[in-house]
Amino acid sequence: MDHTPEYIDRLLPNQIFVFGSNALGYHTGGASGMARKRFGAIWGQAEGLQGQSYAIPVDFGKGNVAPDIQPYIDRFIDYAKTHPDNHFLVTRVGCGIAGFTDKEMAEHFREALEMKNVSLPRSFVNALKGNKEQAFDLERFVKAQDSAYDSYSDALSEIKSGRKTGNWIWYIFPQIKGLGHSYNSEYYGISNEEETLAYLGNPVLGTRLREITQALLDVDGYSAYAILGRPGDIKVQSCMTLFDIVSPNDIFAEVLSKYYNGIRCPKTMMRIGIRQAKPSLQKLTITKDCRILLGEKEIKLEPIVKSVYLLVLKHPEGISFKFLPDYRKELSTIYTNVKPLGLNDRVLQSIEDVTNPLLNSINEKCSRIKAAFAAEVDEAMIRNYIIIGKSGESKKISLPRDLVVWE
Repeated sequence: MDHTPEYIDRLLPNQIFVFGSNALGYHTGGASGMARKRFGAIWGQAEGLQGQSYAIPVDFGKGNVAPDIQPYIDRFIDYAKTHPDNHFLVTRVGCGIAGFTDKEMAEHFREALEMKNVSLPRSFVNALKGNKEQAFDLERFVKAQDSAYDSYSDALSEIKSGRKTGNWIWYIFPQIKGLGHSYNSEYYGISNEEETLAYLGNPVLGTRLREITQALLDVDGYSAYAILGRPGDIKVQSCMTLFDIVSPNDIFAEVLSKYYNGIRCPKTMMRIGIRQAKPSLQKLTITKDCRILLGEKEIKLEPIVKSVYLLVLKHPEGISFKFLPDYRKELSTIYTNVKPLGLNDRVLQSIEDVTNPLLNSINEKCSRIKAAFAAEVDEAMIRNYIIIGKSGESKKISLPRDLVVWE
C-alpha cells in the first residue's frame, strides 16, 4: 500500500491498526475508539501492541505540557522493524484531540516512510514528499460530497428547503480539528488556518461551500436551530467562524450576523489561539401583551410555559420548587395576562400540575424554556436567560435585572 486506507473497519490477520492514545489509555472516540471496539485495544493501556492494534501516546490532557513524543514513535518503529511479517497501518496519529497538524506528525514518522511493512496516511506521505498541493488530503471531502448517500447535492437541497435531515454536516461544513470525539469529527476536521485556506481555494470545495452558505442565507424566517437542529447549528457556527478568520468580511460573516448575532464560536477561536471579547448580554423586554423579546427576536413559548418563565423572572431571589404551591395564585394571575380568556378547567389543572413539587411538570417546562432560548442565544450566554439552580436550592433566572424591561 502506498498509504493507509482512509477508513478501516476490518483487518487481515497480519495487519496491525496503529493509533494515537492518551496517557491514561482511555480509548474512547475516533481511531482509539475503533481500536478498542474492533481491534483489541485494552482500556487503560496507553502504549504498545494490544490485540491487532498498537497504541502511541500523543495526548496528555488539556493544560498539560506534552513531553517529547518522538521516543514513543521510535519504539513503534523499532517494533515494526523486528516484526517484518506484520503490516502496520498508521492512522493520523496525533491529529485529532492531541491537536498536532499532519505536517508536524509526519516528521516524527519520517524514518517509517521507506519501510515496506508500514503504511502512513496519505497526508503524512504527501507532507514528507513535499507535495504541498496534496498535503492536506482535501480529496477526502470531495469523495464524501460525491458519495451515493448524503451527498453535497442532498445537503444543498435540504438547506434550500429550510430543514436538514441528512447526516452530512462534517464534510459539508467542516470545523477545526479537535472539537469532537467521533471518527467523523476527527477525520473531517481541518488542521489549521493553512488547510482552511487550501479548502477555500480548492475549485470544487470552495465553490460548493460558498454556494451552500449562500443558500443558508437565502432561507427566511427560520433560526439556525430550526434549519439545522442541534448540534448542527453549533457545528455551522464553528465552520463559519473558521472560514471567517481566513476570509474576513466575506459571506461567512453574513451567516454569523444573521443567525448568531455576529458571535464567533468561542471554542473554535480558542482552538486556533485567538482571543475574543466576551459577548455582551442583550436586553430582555416583556411587552404589555406579554411577548418576550430578546433584542428584536421574540422567544415564543406556550402560554403555561411562558407564565412559568415570567413568574421566575419576577422573583430575582429565586423560587424553591418545593414551595411552588405558595405561588399558585400568582401564576394564575400571570396566566390571565398572558392569555386573557379566562381560566378553564384544563388550564387550572395545568397550573396545579406545574406547581405540584411531586410531579415532573415544572422540570418539563424548564426544558422547553431552555430549548426556546437555545435557538436564539449563543451557547456561552444561555445560562443567563434560562431557569437554573442546583438540586435542593432555589431556581432563578440570573440575568441582571437592569437588562429586564417590563413595558
